[in-house]
Amino acid sequence: MSTRKGVSNTVAGILVILIVVAGVGGYFAGTSTVPPVGERTITMTQTVTTTLTQAATTALKDTLIVGTTDSVQSSIDPSDAYDFFGWEVIQTLGSPLIDIAPGSAAGPKDLVPALAESWSVSSDGLTWTFNLRKGVMSSDGVEFTAEDVKYSFERGMKIANPDGAFVGIGYDSIIDTIEAVSKYQVKFNLKYACGFFGQLMAAAPSYIVNPRFAPMKFFRINYTEGDARASSPMDLGPYVLTSWTRVGGKDQEMRFDANPNYWNAAAGYPKTKHIVLRFYSDATALRLAIEAGEVDLAYRHLAPTDIQSLLQKPELKVWQGPSQFIQYLVIQERIKPLDDPRVRRAIAAAVDRKPLTDVVFLGQATPLYSMIPNGMAYHSDVFKKLGDANYTYAKSTLAAVGYSESKKLVLDLWYESSGHYQSSPEIANVLKSSLEKSGVIQVNLHGVDWPTYRTNMRAESMQLFVLGWYPDYVDSDNYLFPFLHSSGSSWIHYNYNSSKMDSLVEQQRATLDPEKRAQLMASIQDLLVEDSPLVPLFQASNWAVSKPDVGGVVLDISMIFRYNLLFATKEQ
Repeated sequence: MSTRKGVSNTVAGILVILIVVAGVGGYFAGTSTVPPVGERTITMTQTVTTTLTQAATTALKDTLIVGTTDSVQSSIDPSDAYDFFGWEVIQTLGSPLIDIAPGSAAGPKDLVPALAESWSVSSDGLTWTFNLRKGVMSSDGVEFTAEDVKYSFERGMKIANPDGAFVGIGYDSIIDTIEAVSKYQVKFNLKYACGFFGQLMAAAPSYIVNPRFAPMKFFRINYTEGDARASSPMDLGPYVLTSWTRVGGKDQEMRFDANPNYWNAAAGYPKTKHIVLRFYSDATALRLAIEAGEVDLAYRHLAPTDIQSLLQKPELKVWQGPSQFIQYLVIQERIKPLDDPRVRRAIAAAVDRKPLTDVVFLGQATPLYSMIPNGMAYHSDVFKKLGDANYTYAKSTLAAVGYSESKKLVLDLWYESSGHYQSSPEIANVLKSSLEKSGVIQVNLHGVDWPTYRTNMRAESMQLFVLGWYPDYVDSDNYLFPFLHSSGSSWIHYNYNSSKMDSLVEQQRATLDPEKRAQLMASIQDLLVEDSPLVPLFQASNWAVSKPDVGGVVLDISMIFRYNLLFATKEQ
């Protein structure tokens, strides 16, 4: 997780992450594994210490406009949301018990206090006790207490949305009981010693909801036109949602205003009083908006060609950071002959990753041969066993099950066409080309918008389709349990079910022995290749572009975009 790889010479001139925030207290002080800012140059392997401070006399703007092509997938309810942008909003409007220090490696030692002032772990690792801040007020004037914590977690586990993170991550397989010991102390009793439980507490599903706005009986808190308060179950974060406009189901604009009750307001957070989010139809529209000065910051998604172009504009800042974002090919096992692992392995062997990373992403992505990203613990390039464009293997394997150049395996490959994922049509065309070069596979492409894509995924009607993944918590388990465990992967609806895989995944979750866990991780990845229900494709980088007066942009390994750190200086 802490290394950056595969960045080509095409991105050699980059103004990189500068974590600079006015009036920061000890909560955000820390270190960063990012290079220093240079004259549009970057040394990819340098490590420096970055202090999150800025001269207190600097005048800051009251409002920042941020542009994006992203959107809320379903809601901003922690019991439901399981998408990057939905989590981004949750992490802006809500607050967790503990957080991850900005710019850090997001390991256990990088956890910092948030709604909990302190915490302790029992010697057997089965009990976590959190001591809460006193006097933290919700928007309705009710003080935050241990009962709110208990309610928030029990609500998510009781609702058990099969498409949501509580099921996908398996909260109820980790947490046994939650006790409100006193008004300001809460205790989590675990079913086993979970090494990543601290990081899990910093994930968006673990953010605390207001019980008065998040009824236990509701499946989710939906968007409510004209009523921003009713659209969000949270009110303990740095911002409150004051407006949310949708037209025809598509996000148009959101407005965040500084929360006067925020527990860290006395330290000067958030840095900017008002954040306005504007939603753009595609990468081209977003690039034009930042070039024209319509937005102060553009984040998700700019096309690789746009990034190359914007790097040549000295009037703009281009920010680049590490990313654990991956994309992978999903194979629907309910549809024959994809229930045969030999067919799935043949498809995996015929995939050619180099055109994806070098042609589609212009060297701004890295080939991926494991579901665990490059740079993360236990990563192993296991899919290199099958190779890239290994047509000899694909032909011989498919021949054994009755396919040939005269009787081709005909596949439908679906892709998302409305901009939810960057360069999806180009990715689909490269996959079609590489699979068909085998001579024994024919691919028909189908592009649909994101809502239809999700509907089709739940209906289990797509043979092959591409998905992307950002980390919920920074641990290798997060790239295994939600994909390979029969319970955790229910949100994908692709019908992979292996009792052997379930056992291996459960065992690695429940061990604190590094050597034993490494052995289990190796076995999991070997079995992943043998079964090939998923095919890892590539790992991307993280980018943003801003006006020169914008600071506080943090693009780190946690993939949490911290709006509360953003600021822009006024002209003097």
